[in-house]
Amino acid sequence: MRHGQSQANATGVIADAHSPLTEEGIKQAQKTANEVKQFKITLIACSPYLRAQQTAETIAGELGIDIAHIKIIDSLQERNLGVLENNPREHEGTWYFTDEGSEGIEPRTKLFERMKGCLAEIKQLSENDAVLVVGHAISGFYLLQAAAKKNSVDGFGSPSQMSNADYTVVEL
Repeated sequence: MRHGQSQANATGVIADAHSPLTEEGIKQAQKTANEVKQFKITLIACSPYLRAQQTAETIAGELGIDIAHIKIIDSLQERNLGVLENNPREHEGTWYFTDEGSEGIEPRTKLFERMKGCLAEIKQLSENDAVLVVGHAISGFYLLQAAAKKNSVDGFGSPSQMSNADYTVVEL
């Protein structure tokens, strides 16, 4: 799942780790919680970024999951966009997914390796729990590529970005 709308999303700025959810983002998370009830989630894994944690906490509240059942996974953080963070978006959307690492941006191969490691941790968590993963647009795309057993960034299809608070079901 991608986090709900953040302040940075609403203002067209590239978010850093501290961008909170907007009121709309909270409503989106509540709506998604109703949609995912059917999966009987018992654990929420989320990025350490504020917007992901607020989304996870909102969903936990809606589903009656104790906050103690939210696991923060540091490697689930968004792609490091370096000097671009806290600045207006200047490129078209797919550029942020496909840039090879200019301007201090985390290289694609490094991001993919990080997401493969993250997937291994999620798989371990899912052995005993139905897990909802709350993350981000770019790193989420790379995580889905890892789950699809892609071997390298060269084998990725066209980048796609989940909408705020949207989710994809993945069987591990």
